[in-house]
Amino acid sequence: MTNIPTDLLRTFVSVVELRSFTRAAKAQGMTQPAVSAQIRRLQGILGVELLDKTAPGVALTPLGEHILSSARRMLSVNDHITQLATPNAPAHIVRIGLPGAWMGTELTRMLVAARVRFPNLRFAVEGAGQKRLLQSLKQDEIDLVVALALESPDSEARHYWKEELVWVRSKAFTYNPDTPLPLISYKDICLSHRIAVTTLAKASRANELVFRASNGEGLRSGVAAGLGVMVMPRRCVPRELEIWEDGTLPALPLVFCGIFARESDLLDEVADCFAETLRPAPAMKVASLRAAIAEAARPSA
Repeated sequence: MTNIPTDLLRTFVSVVELRSFTRAAKAQGMTQPAVSAQIRRLQGILGVELLDKTAPGVALTPLGEHILSSARRMLSVNDHITQLATPNAPAHIVRIGLPGAWMGTELTRMLVAARVRFPNLRFAVEGAGQKRLLQSLKQDEIDLVVALALESPDSEARHYWKEELVWVRSKAFTYNPDTPLPLISYKDICLSHRIAVTTLAKASRANELVFRASNGEGLRSGVAAGLGVMVMPRRCVPRELEIWEDGTLPALPLVFCGIFARESDLLDEVADCFAETLRPAPAMKVASLRAAIAEAARPSA
């Protein structure tokens, strides 16, 4: 049986993900001719063409698409074994995308939990709207995405659950019902903002977008300053803000929160870890957990 060197697979994946032989060579500390030679050697071992020479740029053949997926799984298993055997192995960067509303305490909890379980991982975080994040995931520009959706993403997400959306404002916010409701949104006009606008339109409530922020801190600061209100998952609301639920504004629909990941055993494990941290615990599970904690803290006889 033929054994495939993992360095050839890594070069192949790098060329595809970076869409360039030159960038792949730079990323791996090689020359471009060396990268080309490794791709030729891999194709020679497999006896198939992986790249479509008739297409512009770096494009895969149909068989190359299938082999790319398997190559990523093999490299993921290889890297996971290496991490287990050598705790001081070089760090692996996981690229995460999530909505601006999650870029606060929820993000911190996710990363802390993941670092405890995977000490050799490092994280690069990008905030954007759901549509852009999922597109970046399909284009292999992001490894893992946390995103909201109106419809159940059961066929695509590794994990998903329902989230309650709420209107959020500053404790000092004042509003004249005769004027348009001032709204604050993430820079990409995220799903939460679109839901806010749609919900207000159905209730014939005028609104206007008064402020767009490029990160979670900007969103929270804008609301805290009284510039306007925004929509976010109930459990993402920071302490300095308050939920506006006196009936002044129309009720918001439930949404699904999903965790999406590129095909990789390691990323699946990271997604599982994130889900354990983010997924709301059922009420009975919380009660049981509290009882167990109380029992553990009780002095022994």
